[in-house]
Amino acid sequence: MDRNDTMFLFAFFLLVLSTVYAELVPWRQCHSDTDIQTNCTIHEVYIDPCKEIGEGKPCKIKRGVIGNMTFHYTPAFSSEKVQGRIFWASQVMDIPFLGMSPDACVSTFCPIEAGQRNTYHVEIPILKKYPVRTYDLKWKIWNEDEQECCFMFQIKITK
Repeated sequence: MDRNDTMFLFAFFLLVLSTVYAELVPWRQCHSDTDIQTNCTIHEVYIDPCKEIGEGKPCKIKRGVIGNMTFHYTPAFSSEKVQGRIFWASQVMDIPFLGMSPDACVSTFCPIEAGQRNTYHVEIPILKKYPVRTYDLKWKIWNEDEQECCFMFQIKITK
């Protein structure tokens, strides 16, 4: 077994382990004022930590903690490279969360293929400077042709 195989198995093990302890959270489709349409199916979204989901509340994540998110999706488009990012969907504009790489290929298998189910796993740094409040978050994966996957969910950042 070479180094790449070992790294793949280690990453796969971490993905499985994080999904086992994560909670399935409700999500909704993005609404867009632009011509960009969501071109994928989101199957499940998991967040760890998220003990509050059983009570129907947004996931509480403390400042200074790294949250984990995994989601399963099937794109309706193929692409060699994709970008991905979480945004705070504010009333005025979408504001990106800081500290995350926009290269989605470090978190999902690339190239992505139309009609093939895929998994995306990312660590979400909740910086200490983020204000304590409930956030509507928008997760987007997109390519240079403006084809995208997009969904929304809520978290509550606490002290």
